[in-house]
Parts: sequence; C-alpha cells; structure tokens
Amino acid sequence: MNPKDLKALQHIHKLMLDLEKKGPNPRFSPEELSPIQEALQAFVSHEEHVFQKIGAIAPHLHEGMTLKQFTSWIVPIERLLQKELRDDEFLIYSEDGTAKAVEKIPLVFVLHNLRSAFNVGSIFRTAECFGVSKIYLCGYTPLPTQDKLAKTSMGTAELIEWEEVLRLNDVLTSLRAQGYHVVGLETTSHAVPLQKTFVQGPTAFVLGNERFGIDPESLSLCNEVRKIELRGQKNSLNVSVAAAIATYEFSRQWSSSGNSAGSPS
Repeated sequence: MNPKDLKALQHIHKLMLDLEKKGPNPRFSPEELSPIQEALQAFVSHEEHVFQKIGAIAPHLHEGMTLKQFTSWIVPIERLLQKELRDDEFLIYSEDGTAKAVEKIPLVFVLHNLRSAFNVGSIFRTAECFGVSKIYLCGYTPLPTQDKLAKTSMGTAELIEWEEVLRLNDVLTSLRAQGYHVVGLETTSHAVPLQKTFVQGPTAFVLGNERFGIDPESLSLCNEVRKIELRGQKNSLNVSVAAAIATYEFSRQWSSSGNSAGSPS
C-alpha cells in the first residue's frame, strides 16, 4: 500500500469511528455521510481490485441504516489497514450493574511476574465480574497505574482491591498463615484436575509468568496444584483465559455448596 492510499484509508476510518461514537441508536445525516462517501468513491477507479471493493462501500451508507449495518462497513477498512481492535477500543452500551451491592467470594489472585499488561488487565476484569476479593501483584507484574493495563481492565482496577508485593514467597507464606488454601494453577505431573472439589474457606489462586509459569520453590509453598484438563495438541492456555476458567469453576462450586457471594468463609 502506498503512502497516499494509506493516508486516505486512515482518514476514512477516523471519520467512520467518529460517527460510530454517536451512541447505540444514531441518526446518520447526509452532511455527516457525505465526506465519507466522497472519500470512498475516490477508490472506485483504483487499479487494484481490493481498493475498488472499498470504493463500492459508498452507496451502502445511507440515513436509514442501523449502527450494526454501519459498523459492518467499517470492518473491511480495518482489515485492509490490518487494524485489530482490543476490547477497550469497542464501544459498550450496556449499563454496568451499579444498582446492586458488590458481592465477594472468598478468593484472591496472586500474580507473579506476568509480563503482559493486557493479560493482567483481562484478569482484573474477570476478578471484578466474579467478585474476587483482592489481587496481589508480585515481581514485575504490571500495575493498574500503567496506561495499557488501565485501558484493558475497563475501569475494574478501581473497583477491586489490589496490592503490590515484591516477593511472591512472602505473599504465599502470609496467606497460608491467615488460613488461606493456596492453589497453584500450573501443569505439572502432580497437579490435580481443576474440577476436583475445593476446600471450603478462603482460597488463593497463584498464576505465574506466561512463558515460565510458577517457580518450583513457590509451588512447594502451595497447598496443592491444579490443572485445567485439555484435549487438544497444545498443552497451554493464555494466562488470563486460565484465570477466567478457574475462577468460574471456583464460583460454581461455591454457589453449588449452598453459599452465596458475600457469605462468610
């Protein structure tokens, strides 16, 4: 793609994103659509077919279209620009549950040396949605004060208690002294299936580095190690996905045993 075409596509993309932000039920006026249509039509006579297809979008933009229809015409432009949107870039119009009291389950996360701010932000979202009580951030795990994490967490970092701790083993020792059942989420030869019944009471899930996992010394401080049983050829999941699966299973068991979120441990 030459610089001229790239600049034109980026301009069209920006105009369309600005219109998308109008709300869940926007009214598209001719004045708003005209600049986009004109910019698109410039590609109709382009020598490359892929750009001609972009130009062909122009007639489909009209006043009566829905936001869903409008968005479907943004996607081909994003694909050509090789732009992948993260969750924090999507506009979410459903209201959060601000009216109900926040309910907690007796579960905390301990994250050690996670490298990706996006992974940590996703874990914050999972934790807040399920009512996890607290998150401990150990080693060089990114903090919510970092912009990338703040965006990915979608505001949940402000809704859940978190604490920065330098040494993982100090946290594990302290949690066990407080009566927590510490569970390492790791694929090891002695790990038991995730769906095995959890010990009733306060529990801590430990998640390690995306590549190297949890150090053997730290695993030895866990009460037990659990694994998510996989059936594919790949033997690993993204750490934020693993956290979500494990949290769901804990929450399911907690509710099934006659408790409700917020019940005393």
